[in-house]
Amino acid sequence: MCRGCTRKPPLLAIDHPKRHEHSLFYFSIKGSFLCDVCALDHRSLMYSCRNCDFKAHKDCVYLPSIVRISRHQHRLSFTSSLTPEKWFCGVCRGKIDTNYGRYSCVKGCSYGVHSKCATREDVWDGKELEGQTEDPYEDIKSFDEISDGIIQHFSHQNHHMKLDDETNRKFDENKRCQACTLAICDEIIYSCMQCDFILHQDCAQLPLRKQHPTHPHPLSLQVDYQNSWFKCKACYRESNGFKYFCLERKCKYELEVCCASIREPLDHQCHPHPLFFTAKPQTKQICSICQVPQSHQLNCGECGFVLCFRCATLPNKLRYKHDEHFLIFTYDKNASGQYWCDVCEKEACSRYGIYVCNNCNVTLHHECFHGKDMHLMPGGTFKYCEENVNIILNNRFTRNICMSCHNRCEEKIVYKICAREIILCSFGCLQYYC
Repeated sequence: MCRGCTRKPPLLAIDHPKRHEHSLFYFSIKGSFLCDVCALDHRSLMYSCRNCDFKAHKDCVYLPSIVRISRHQHRLSFTSSLTPEKWFCGVCRGKIDTNYGRYSCVKGCSYGVHSKCATREDVWDGKELEGQTEDPYEDIKSFDEISDGIIQHFSHQNHHMKLDDETNRKFDENKRCQACTLAICDEIIYSCMQCDFILHQDCAQLPLRKQHPTHPHPLSLQVDYQNSWFKCKACYRESNGFKYFCLERKCKYELEVCCASIREPLDHQCHPHPLFFTAKPQTKQICSICQVPQSHQLNCGECGFVLCFRCATLPNKLRYKHDEHFLIFTYDKNASGQYWCDVCEKEACSRYGIYVCNNCNVTLHHECFHGKDMHLMPGGTFKYCEENVNIILNNRFTRNICMSCHNRCEEKIVYKICAREIILCSFGCLQYYC
């Protein structure tokens, strides 16, 4: 026996009728046995029934009966009954062997999850819901409809906003959505009837509360775009737009709205197969497009394609001030042809994702178009290390010299420390300088 077992000897018998009607007795494992609850063979205390052939790990005996996970809108109930249908796990997308325990939807949906997948920390909130009344999920709208095409959005209480369905409007790269902070392209928008406040139609219709597959707790929509910033936990970009934050008191999970809008399965224009959240967050995988390892990613169930949230949230198409056509985001893993970026005049390859105009061959790196800090909108002010910092457009005829890296500021926006009149070229330089 190891020292841990001498201090706390294992129970010789367990009576837990919710999991099995007979008493379970501890036995020393001398071979390979699959647990009848989780269908796995791993190093753990094993208990068996003397009246039948039931075997289970100690931890599996006490798995909850009814849970709610982030991947499904209904509660799930543990079941061990045999069914003739073929089941696939809603979390890992693997096949479920119905000879063993699993969780299935209490509403009768054809949705099942492996026992261990349903109780993962990133999927389940840790609460046993047996005997608790179910709170109906309310899809609370973020605006009140005043009349046809006129709304009052909760983020802009003083003025009404009007629907603008014109898709051929003149492009202005400085007009941005206040929620996602991206430039207005050909999308339908809501614009304020008295000021410059603009929202994409999809951003205006974001629900006040939602459940997201990347986090086990409910998320709430928050607006504080003028006076603060946050770092998205999925794409790891800084943003001063709208955000979804966790309602649990001790949890500091935050998502920018583009990441929060990604659903499962995701049909992405760069890949022919649907993508799912199958990998555990602790497992970093290399994104097939940007070639950077990320801890939040989507995976293809049919091939080895991996897509990180940074690449998944890049716009499919955009407008460029020096081109009358749309630029399309293009990815080709087998690309061998060479392009040249019209901004930095360096080589661009579609193996790493680029924007291309199919009419006149204008090509842009997505970093050159969006900049390093694509979700930080000019005009905002926030506090950093007790300093008031302004986000301003870098549109002067003479480029400023960054006080941190001592290079000319080449990005679209720069950061100005108000009290000391110091200019910094990026958020990274701001963090290093302060």
